Amino acid sequence: MMRANAHRATGRRHRRAAKDTGRTNWRRFTLAGIGATVAAAGTIAATTAAAVPVSFAVSGNPFIVRADRLEATSAVQFPSFRQDATGRQRTVAAVGIEQARIYRLCQSAVAHTPLGTATLQIRSGGDEPVRVDALAIDLSRLSGDMTYRDVEMGRDASTLRAAGVFGTPGTYGQRARTLTIKNMRLKAWSLTAGMFALTDASMSVKAGEQPCR
Repeated sequence: MMRANAHRATGRRHRRAAKDTGRTNWRRFTLAGIGATVAAAGTIAATTAAAVPVSFAVSGNPFIVRADRLEATSAVQFPSFRQDATGRQRTVAAVGIEQARIYRLCQSAVAHTPLGTATLQIRSGGDEPVRVDALAIDLSRLSGDMTYRDVEMGRDASTLRAAGVFGTPGTYGQRARTLTIKNMRLKAWSLTAGMFALTDASMSVKAGEQPCR
């Protein structure tokens, strides 16, 4: 009899626990789950830049970076391909920059998950520039007011070196001693850097598609 009563008491406790579980705020839980997924998939990477462009699987979703101005030294660029996590080859402009300063940066990545769509945004604060060393980017699009100085175009990409980025022999390449881009907007598949330092930065996760504008 005592054993049967214990079983009944245990059953009541289980039913109460199940009832409490049913009170979960599913909207909050869903947004938190989306945020964790986006943060894992879309955050700007900060790591060493040797052989960077092929050091990890590229996601199937590009991200957007906007800034008032980018000032760079020792920049190289050439066409290439990158394979994403599904095995698809993406056409990219491989860019290597030794040092850069980026003013009023906004980076956004949209993630489409089984729980819904969300956007991760990272913004730099104030007038202090983002400081970047050994920057490597796989670009799909770049726009803005660009000024190159001490330019070489048509150089073999295998002879170019910047931030661990270099191309294959026979591929068109170009380099510049300095590069300035005003009103910059770029879309990229991947970004890595030896250092990516943001002052007074903020990060937020928003429901739906809300890219930097």
